[in-house]
Amino acid sequence: MKPKFYFIVKTSALLLCLSTMLTLSHSCKKDNGNNPPGPDTTHHEDTSPFYGKPLTKRPIMVDYWGGCCYDRSTVGPLDAMPDGVDVVNIFTLGIGRTAAGGWEFEHRGVSGQNEWSDVLTKAHALQKRGIRIVATSFAGGLVKLSAAAADSMAKVVKDSLDKWKFDGIDLDLEYGNVRTANIDTGIIALSKYVGPVSKTGRILSVVDYNNYNLEQIKRSRQYIDYVMTMSYWNKATDVMKWIKSYGDGIGNRQNVLIGVGAGCAINAGQATLAGEELKIADTLKISAPGSGMMEFIFGCSYHNKDQSGNITKDISYTTNIIQRLKK
Repeated sequence: MKPKFYFIVKTSALLLCLSTMLTLSHSCKKDNGNNPPGPDTTHHEDTSPFYGKPLTKRPIMVDYWGGCCYDRSTVGPLDAMPDGVDVVNIFTLGIGRTAAGGWEFEHRGVSGQNEWSDVLTKAHALQKRGIRIVATSFAGGLVKLSAAAADSMAKVVKDSLDKWKFDGIDLDLEYGNVRTANIDTGIIALSKYVGPVSKTGRILSVVDYNNYNLEQIKRSRQYIDYVMTMSYWNKATDVMKWIKSYGDGIGNRQNVLIGVGAGCAINAGQATLAGEELKIADTLKISAPGSGMMEFIFGCSYHNKDQSGNITKDISYTTNIIQRLKK
């Protein structure tokens, strides 16, 4: 009986030791901040109609809507967005710290211009027409975060997207007085909830200026759906250099959208020359098939008046680009 008893005790001790080692190993893996987080498995009962439906192709046309932060008499209303726009970026919101040291994703630009409840109603109506709605934020709040801070930030962003029923986040890679900054941990944390790794169908896009953050895009490209360029003043003869540099950065030229704009909300002298936006569309179709365009800001001509003094409600700038890209 003794040998059998000792065998049972030794076997039990060995199994207990192995179980402890596996538990510790699993814990170490979980605590390693360098590992990308797993996909979001939260059950979503009341969210965007696009939730869980990944992008099957990169958008052809993205429009920034500035009614949150610019005078409503300057830009077109959200419900005037034409068919053919694939994504609307609500500009601008902000990821940042609260006074208490937590995180918030606030719609700070709405005050005095448009009620947020009205913005949400119109945004959800666009979703029913097949247009995805993305929230834009400057990326300054994501600079050099610890893994723990980045996780807290990302959870707040995810909860805001759930509450608003939005389809992703767009990061404006501008950092005030500096050209570049490291937001690796922030993007990795966000990738659990948005972008191609998340498998949620929610978008993670970035917009950049003059290749300033090309190295950031290269490091983060597995987490990013597409990159847009602040190249508003460029002529058609210039845009292929941006297609090449950003295409190399993100790994696919089709994931580059060239930005244009008619003037409102763009610094003086930097708006796209009249008619050049259509030449850019033609150039992309011929020399970079599959790439797309972005407009900043939608509806700059909406409130123009005709000779009789009537508002024209002109959105031809947008519709003409779409027709040119899709013909």
